[in-house]
Amino acid sequence: MFSSYFRSTVRVTDGFQSVFEYLNRLSPEDAVEVLWQTRHKKVLRYQVLPEIVPGNIPGYQAVVKSYEEKRFFRYLFRASLAYREWFGYRNAASCGIPAARVLAAAEERCFLYLKRSLFITEYVACSGDGDDFRTGGCRKDESALALEFARKNLAFLAKLHRSGFVHGGFTPRNELYILKPDSEKKPNDCLDVVWIDLATCQKCSVIKRKKLQRSEMKRFLSLMEFSPEVREKLQNFYFEELGKK
Repeated sequence: MFSSYFRSTVRVTDGFQSVFEYLNRLSPEDAVEVLWQTRHKKVLRYQVLPEIVPGNIPGYQAVVKSYEEKRFFRYLFRASLAYREWFGYRNAASCGIPAARVLAAAEERCFLYLKRSLFITEYVACSGDGDDFRTGGCRKDESALALEFARKNLAFLAKLHRSGFVHGGFTPRNELYILKPDSEKKPNDCLDVVWIDLATCQKCSVIKRKKLQRSEMKRFLSLMEFSPEVREKLQNFYFEELGKK
């Protein structure tokens, strides 16, 4: 729990104060699933009581990403990763890019020293990520879906770049997909994409953006493991989208 002994600052999406307070009281042992865990970072999925969720939604779940900061100087005069992610999601939203719904961000400091930070989003149910289309993934043989996933993400990436931003972490794992019901599927329109992990999504100078935008597009395509011919076609598609007004 965020202690009153330290200076704590919190940003909460309208209507979700009770959800934030509830999740802030839980321990890692209360999580439904550990999505990711390293020495200083945990990403956990929690079930939320329907009565505290706006709209009383049954089965509502949230993802809590917590950072325990051990590097004294790194964030003395910089926003925490949680707050950077808050702004990164806001940047993506300003470009009309679909992303997981942000619920809250918080950080705890002792004077300028960042102790820990917390970032909470709504859990994107019935989703997978781009690694499903790679070698060893559960959809590694579904080339049509992989191609659609790549095209839709590259169109959004080009839109982000046209608006003066770079992603900074544009990899297949950081982009989710949700399959549409069979009744809604059309040729080349069988899934929707949703972005997550946007702590490095930021505005930058024209010179820096031109240097980075090509490299993050190429890195995404290389990780998707397409053939050289398909990769070239997708690169051309990205540049066409980038040139749109």
